[in-house]
Amino acid sequence: MKDKSKIRGFPFAGKRNPEGNARTLRRQRRGVLIIILSLTLFGLLMVYESSSIYAFKNTGDAAYFFKRQFLFFLIGLMMFSLALFIDLEFLKHHSKSILLFTLFLLFLLFFLGKESGGARRWLSLGGFNIQPSELLKVSFLIYCADYYRRKSTTLKDFRAGLLPLGFVLGIICFLLISQPDLGTAVFWVIWMIFFLFLFGARSRHLLSTIGLGSLVLFFLIRLYPYRFRRIVGYLNPFADPKGAGFQLIQSQIAYGEGGLLGVGLGEGMQKLFFLPAAHTDFIFSIVAEEFGLFGSMFFLALFFLLFHKMFKIAKQARDRFCSAILWGIILIFFLEITINLGVSCGLLPTKGLPLPFISYGGSNLVVHYMLLGLFFNASLESRTKSRKSYGFAAGYKR
Repeated sequence: MKDKSKIRGFPFAGKRNPEGNARTLRRQRRGVLIIILSLTLFGLLMVYESSSIYAFKNTGDAAYFFKRQFLFFLIGLMMFSLALFIDLEFLKHHSKSILLFTLFLLFLLFFLGKESGGARRWLSLGGFNIQPSELLKVSFLIYCADYYRRKSTTLKDFRAGLLPLGFVLGIICFLLISQPDLGTAVFWVIWMIFFLFLFGARSRHLLSTIGLGSLVLFFLIRLYPYRFRRIVGYLNPFADPKGAGFQLIQSQIAYGEGGLLGVGLGEGMQKLFFLPAAHTDFIFSIVAEEFGLFGSMFFLALFFLLFHKMFKIAKQARDRFCSAILWGIILIFFLEITINLGVSCGLLPTKGLPLPFISYGGSNLVVHYMLLGLFFNASLESRTKSRKSYGFAAGYKR
């Protein structure tokens, strides 16, 4: 019998050893869960620590952002449970409807969107702001996974395999850029290129897509002065130290002040209204300032360990839909973490992308726990069709 680990469509698939792999996977899942919970608890600490003075000045409650983030954490755990136990067959058969619902929410932003900082990216419901673009991480992922399941044999064909998916991506990018949110649109284009490369699309098709996308990106940046100023500020922040380069300069000051060992928890100065978005997009700069190079390296090692364990889980996938879910989630986490860290230390242009499980942001935290639940769900469904229990969910018959 042909070994499925050799079949195209199961990236980095490992050798079959059912009993040994089952024990290893249980350990890897527990490890992933422990790391994620540790990152979230540390994130709650850093959200309070980096936002308390800002929150007290603007709301009169130093723990305002901490309380909300903790509430979102509890909601995230509930959504994690829902995603963990949902029937993946239901998601397969309703992938288009789920994506259409998210696109509808993005369309509503034109009329009901809450404007902040010159952009309409949030829908206000019951005192909470929902960011529909965050929901794409679930809905578009499920759609792409189902698309791959249905058309895996045609991905090498541009017209039959890639063009329909590119059309859907184009609609998403149009809605995102209209908010405007160019950075998130670029994120999904990059994600799609990696996703398609991983699952067998032709390199020349992807290179053509990169070339066309780069040309469109150039015009979208050049035609809008504020975007062009942001790129100039990235290339030379000291050319406009009080304008486009201010945030990056303050972030670099935080890195410099941290040194090797850091100034100590709670002793950082950049959160005192020097560094904008200290508790959201640039929270890692506060980590670097207060914990120093050694603390930052430990933090990065934790992310590396997380990806190592997720990689081991994903490479055991034997089902096309589940394999796409697993690798798609890994790519989302990897790109978000890489972009956020790259922005905070000046390696990439400024982009408002939170650091997963660490930065303040309700929609972001809840959606990431949904993705974590889907990751565990897909790893179980792919591993065995007999619907056995595992690890912390022992006793549950799938």
